[in-house]
Amino acid sequence: MTTGRVIRRIAAAMTVLAACVPLAACEPAGRAVGDTQDTMPAVAHNEEPRVDVLVGVIGSAHADTASSSDAADTRVIDALDRAGVKAVYVSVADAQRPVGAARQGISDMIDRRAYVIVVAGVDAGGTDADDWSAALGLARGAGIPIALLDPIAAPDDDTLFAASLHVDDDAANAVSLAKTLADIVNDRPHGRDIVVTTASGQYR
Repeated sequence: MTTGRVIRRIAAAMTVLAACVPLAACEPAGRAVGDTQDTMPAVAHNEEPRVDVLVGVIGSAHADTASSSDAADTRVIDALDRAGVKAVYVSVADAQRPVGAARQGISDMIDRRAYVIVVAGVDAGGTDADDWSAALGLARGAGIPIALLDPIAAPDDDTLFAASLHVDDDAANAVSLAKTLADIVNDRPHGRDIVVTTASGQYR
């Protein structure tokens, strides 16, 4: 299978059936949005690509330097772009209070009707724990799944995020970021902790 065909299949996997969209407004009891299925759906998802699928990416403020944070965020955006996935990026690197900037970014992605929001570098283990829970809760209330990317400390409430993604471009078991997000968007069975790759040419 050619790389181009694989990329198209990944982009198509980001589709959501129109019949599923009204359900997105509901908060699943005891589960995160995007992590509610225990088995594969009996009816296959539509394989026609949807150009209106949008991924929101809230960047990380937690890196040794702002430039290294920007570089990591750029790899994520580039990986989605190569897979044909439209993404909107919000930087919080220069914010005095990253959780506040992230909350505003999540709110903006809700207004833009993002299908999934990737939030990098969440640190919900300290004094900002309640504020992070409130920020992620905005997306849950809107029926939009959250994927944490390389979190420093995930919230205790695991209904606030569909999965924690850990970037390792050298790992043999890494799955492409785009495919993983497609599984979350389509509410397909997936792990809670997933190793993903942003490397060029990695589309498994």
